[in-house]
Amino acid sequence: MLRCQGASTSAPDVSVTYRGRPCGAQSSLSDLGVVSGSTLDIALRLRGGGGDGGATGAESRISYLEMYASKKPDKVNPEEAKLAQWTTCRLSGDRLSRPVCTDELGFLYNKSAVVAGLVAKSLPPKLAHITSLKHLTELRLEDNKEARSKNGATAGDFQLANSADFACPLTGLPMNGRYRFSVLRSTGHVLSEKALKEIPSAVEEVVGTKWAPEDLMPLNGTPAEVQELRERMMQLRAAGKVKKDKKKGAKISAAAVEAAIASAAADALPNSSNGAANGAHNPNNGTASDKKRAAADMQLVDEKAQAKKFKATELAPSKANKAVWSSIFLSSRPEEKETYGCRALSSRGWA
Repeated sequence: MLRCQGASTSAPDVSVTYRGRPCGAQSSLSDLGVVSGSTLDIALRLRGGGGDGGATGAESRISYLEMYASKKPDKVNPEEAKLAQWTTCRLSGDRLSRPVCTDELGFLYNKSAVVAGLVAKSLPPKLAHITSLKHLTELRLEDNKEARSKNGATAGDFQLANSADFACPLTGLPMNGRYRFSVLRSTGHVLSEKALKEIPSAVEEVVGTKWAPEDLMPLNGTPAEVQELRERMMQLRAAGKVKKDKKKGAKISAAAVEAAIASAAADALPNSSNGAANGAHNPNNGTASDKKRAAADMQLVDEKAQAKKFKATELAPSKANKAVWSSIFLSSRPEEKETYGCRALSSRGWA
């Protein structure tokens, strides 16, 4: 009796089939219906080959599937990115609509979105340089008369479906990212770079006054321009802080001078009978020592006035008992260190 020497546990790399039916190791040809002239299919299982179609067995099917497990991010169309900068608010992502404003770096925002963020104190860290409305410039924009309606555009026509809503009032160039625009900080007028270069006299008529190139700020500028604007912003703010500190110091000095004059007058009252005789505390006398002493007293008062800090005990309500008011902030026993937030339990008899 003939036996089919096909796939078996001892030879797992060979399989024999007849008319699509596997031939077992102990099956006879007559059991399978094999007659003279029949054709048997013999297949060999070759070792090697990875799941990625290579010739090595280092990779498995799992590694092949992992290649497609995570979706690769879609590539951003540069034209779409430029158009989004000029047609949407940088903060909310909504379509730009009046009133539109710009910050000190030249980025565009819906003013309502920035105001809401300032009120709620929810501006993101990238907009930390905006702390008040004085850091914004409201823009005077011209409508784009050639803008087509979004409803009338086809689904695949990106430019028609997202045409710019604003344009240059002189050249008619749309604000769609293809052309450079600048704003006059003093007036808020937005004009194209072409109009500023080719027809400056017409720009003066639109603005209504003379303008200087130093007053121009590029909108959505290059990284180098944004960095330059950032440095300028920091310099202006530092200069403003120094000016404010100087002004505050001048006020303190004036108050110190008045306090020194009042103190000198009070010191002269008890000695009014002999003040004229000995010349004490009188800076107007001709002696150099008196003038030097008066200058030293005024300098000391000035230093004390600048170093003086706010004390809550000094601002008691009009009808409040000063001793009771002070007890809220101060301890009744010097050996104990108490605060308003945590009073000693021993003072209440709880210890």
